[in-house]
Amino acid sequence: MELGSLRIFVRAAELGSFSKAAVSMGLAQPSVSRTIGDLEREWDGPLFYRTGRGVALSELGEEALRKARFLLREADQAAEDLKAFSRLPSGIVSLGLPTSLVEPTIPELVNQLRAHTPGIRLQVYEGFSDQVERWLSEGLIDIGAYSKYREGRMENGPLLLESRLVLAGPREGWTLPEEIAFERLADFALVLPAPTNGLRIMVDSVARRLKVSLNVMADIDSTGGQKAMTARCGCYMVKAPHTIADETSRGQFASSVIREPYINRHVVLVTGQQRPLSRASREVATRLTGILRGLSGNHDTAN
Repeated sequence: MELGSLRIFVRAAELGSFSKAAVSMGLAQPSVSRTIGDLEREWDGPLFYRTGRGVALSELGEEALRKARFLLREADQAAEDLKAFSRLPSGIVSLGLPTSLVEPTIPELVNQLRAHTPGIRLQVYEGFSDQVERWLSEGLIDIGAYSKYREGRMENGPLLLESRLVLAGPREGWTLPEEIAFERLADFALVLPAPTNGLRIMVDSVARRLKVSLNVMADIDSTGGQKAMTARCGCYMVKAPHTIADETSRGQFASSVIREPYINRHVVLVTGQQRPLSRASREVATRLTGILRGLSGNHDTAN
């Protein structure tokens, strides 16, 4: 079994046709048929069923496809590592982040890369969490970080970034305690993300369950827009603490942790599966992980 044979088998499986596989790989069709026949003899069973419109994988073929893809990814990764072994990681790394994470992470990430691996250049995409997930699945980005929300206690252990959501508003005249019950959100004029946003979905779900009527003055997706409404219109936001850390340190905003229930936001970092990760991508993923964990340590409290 050779890697070249595995590549031919995988391409034929993906295209559902020996002739299409041959054209796409610049081979003659008999060559593809012969390679598949050799693999079937080696693995003692049919890999494809012939149909009127091409070929379809057999049960053995389905299992072989999973294993072949794994082996080819490992081989490609090894080749990438060996080519780059004698030099520092370099190249373009595409990264997708929610807007709320760009400001707290990208400047520090760029400074670290400039100091230690100046050959790496970032290509940063900003979007909502569902967009980042889609970009990963489509292979547009190498690395993605996005938010998930859940109720209850925060987990023990080394999570990437987890914090409890807070009610945040203007510091002047702030008299709220360190924690407030969720039902008290009904007392405040709120500016929240649009109803399709993950944070908003969670907040609306809890409000419905507790029969709390929220006073939402505006739906604004951008963090900057929410902050402007809060600063100039006397509104209040529901945010993760690190997204308002600078304003809080300057005395512009204050915040109280929302409880009963607590709502936890945690960040997931995922790498794409469309192609092997380069050394540069792995370097960026490692450094971004460290930065995000540092944010969790610095801003896991409300004030």
